[in-house]
Amino acid sequence: MKDIVIRGAREHNLKDVDVSLPRDKFIVITGLSGSGKSTLAFDTLYAEGQRRYVESLSAYARQFLGLMSKPDVDSIEGLSPAISIEQKTTSKNPRSTVGTTTEIYDYLRLLYARVGTPFCPDHNIRIESQTAEKIAGHIESEVTGEVTILAPLVRQKKGTYEKLVSDLNKEGYTRVRVDGVLQRSDEKISLERYVKHDIEIVIDRVDRGDRTRLVEAVETGLSRSEGLIIVLDSVGAEKLYSSNLACPECGLTFEELQPRMFSFNSPFGACEECSGLGVGSEFDPDLIIPDKTKGIADGAIALYKNIIDSWRGHYLGSVAKHYGFDIFTPIQDLTEEQLNIILYGSNARIKFGMSMKNGDAYWSHHGTWEGLIPQSERLYNQTESDYRRRELEKFMRVYPCPSCGGKRLKRKVLSVRIAGSSIADVTELSIERCIQFFADLTLTEKQNEIARPILKEIRERLSFLGKVGLGYLTLSRTSGTLSGGEAQRIRLATQIGSNLMGVLYILDEPSIGLHQRDNHKLIETLHRLRDLGNTLVVVEHDEDTIRYADYVVDMGPGAGLHGGEIVAEGTPRQIIRNKASLTGQYLSGKRRIDIPTGRRTSEKFLHILGCRENNLKNIDTHIPLGVLTLVTGVSGSGKSTLVYEILYKGLMKQLYGSRITPGEHRGIEFDTPVDKVIVIDQSPIGRTPRSNPATYTKVFDEIRRIFAQTQEARVRGYKP
Repeated sequence: MKDIVIRGAREHNLKDVDVSLPRDKFIVITGLSGSGKSTLAFDTLYAEGQRRYVESLSAYARQFLGLMSKPDVDSIEGLSPAISIEQKTTSKNPRSTVGTTTEIYDYLRLLYARVGTPFCPDHNIRIESQTAEKIAGHIESEVTGEVTILAPLVRQKKGTYEKLVSDLNKEGYTRVRVDGVLQRSDEKISLERYVKHDIEIVIDRVDRGDRTRLVEAVETGLSRSEGLIIVLDSVGAEKLYSSNLACPECGLTFEELQPRMFSFNSPFGACEECSGLGVGSEFDPDLIIPDKTKGIADGAIALYKNIIDSWRGHYLGSVAKHYGFDIFTPIQDLTEEQLNIILYGSNARIKFGMSMKNGDAYWSHHGTWEGLIPQSERLYNQTESDYRRRELEKFMRVYPCPSCGGKRLKRKVLSVRIAGSSIADVTELSIERCIQFFADLTLTEKQNEIARPILKEIRERLSFLGKVGLGYLTLSRTSGTLSGGEAQRIRLATQIGSNLMGVLYILDEPSIGLHQRDNHKLIETLHRLRDLGNTLVVVEHDEDTIRYADYVVDMGPGAGLHGGEIVAEGTPRQIIRNKASLTGQYLSGKRRIDIPTGRRTSEKFLHILGCRENNLKNIDTHIPLGVLTLVTGVSGSGKSTLVYEILYKGLMKQLYGSRITPGEHRGIEFDTPVDKVIVIDQSPIGRTPRSNPATYTKVFDEIRRIFAQTQEARVRGYKP
């Protein structure tokens, strides 16, 4: 069948729609907002295509996928398995990045594990393999007393390993260490199958001065564990040695490079301090005490609510009395020592006293003052209440991890380089610069033979991202910070890389948020996906996309109850010639939006000074007040950073004392006072099923009041 034939579609506002869509073509569904475009594309075509595909699976698989409800339609013929690419952020997980979402980071990990060159992070010396004699020498100089030589056989792998331990006993190894505990190999060892385990053979316990026996034990351990041994000293501290890779200066050892070592989601590669997140969080004194002109009694400590009425007020009063000030003293008038004591505590013994409001009871004791910040950290770590955690997080600031510098990986892993760059350096390049990096990359003949298939995948996927207008993104960009349009184009690039054919792709305005300069790149990408042998159905308003479509369906004639019909269908030229098509009239130029002859002007400005957040280069911006101002520019030029990260957050802090931290800037000044700031973005207005436009806009409150005033409602005693 050459067409997808829909008959009798009545979902939502569709009025018994019949339409035939050509297969393997680029189809655009356009029309007024609310005319039924998304209902036809997503709630009818996609819902039925997905439902039929899921129904073809086993009952076991269906319970995990969930079955979509059947749309209100008489029949759909010629339908292919459907994939929906909508405008929604891919993931809010802080561990998800552009690189992991597109799977480019997986190939980078493999590339660095196979052809990366390790360097010592301290001496910048290329690390090479070392012999058992050299390892024994390092043990003699670095470890004191009697040492135990262990050969790791299993490292962080799942299984029970009963046969492995039994075989070791038959080979004469009497002791093993399982998950950090030494055990006899002739004893029954019971391990959980689906938990990761570590198993090492105890090769020998030897005095470090017995050189011959030590070298022999090291050789045996290296042969059993493929070049890796663990040395335990007399106090139980352990050290890893490798015959494969070690620094000649300091003896720093690397085990054989593996892809998991470059993953910030694995304990083998993640930075120990931030656990692979790249950031840490700590309580900020400026958020805990935002207004230093107030005293403790006036509510200077935002962390505490109703401080005078609580036992904490008595506690701080005792601290103040002990150190020579009172709770009415403004924070800015305290000495640095007094402020530090309030924030970080003191070891001095202080007499604390508390009395009931009515004076019936009094209690006192001597103790130390913990400090606001240590106290908050303790409460945050101890509480099991999500609400309490969220409340405390309002007083915390996020900062780059001091250990890895925000790069998420261990120092040793960051010292593995290709062409002088670590894996973190590559992911911090923009897509455009990353494409250039791999185009200029030169490897040895042996490395090139190993890396050829990996490089092919990386270059192709980077190219797809560039072609959908995302060349300004970095691979390290967190997925949660992407706009809906960016996330949609990333999924589109991923689908191109999958090389599937015979699929029905349904997209929701993929050009949204894309500058006109990059529009042709997106259209070429959509044509490529079509040329693979797929059918594309795109809900779109963009003029260029409509003109380059193979087939156009124009919905209308109005919105809501006045829509739900197909006004025109055919090629773009046929739509232009159709007098009934409102879209065709605008495409032909018969109708147009006239440019206003006059513009409103203003002599009052809002000045944003010294903007340096993200890619902004210390710019000063002057926005006129009382007029409509448009901030535009190519994708990734810094528009959102200027307007949302600096202007909105800066005004929120300046006008309302908000605890959110604005982007880096010198200041915001006004020629005339501004008393309110409101952000209107694309985030959902509510997720509860009880919310609707009437309740959200408060119209329903007035409707309830009107009905409550009717005679019948008054008789029955009904209230709004």
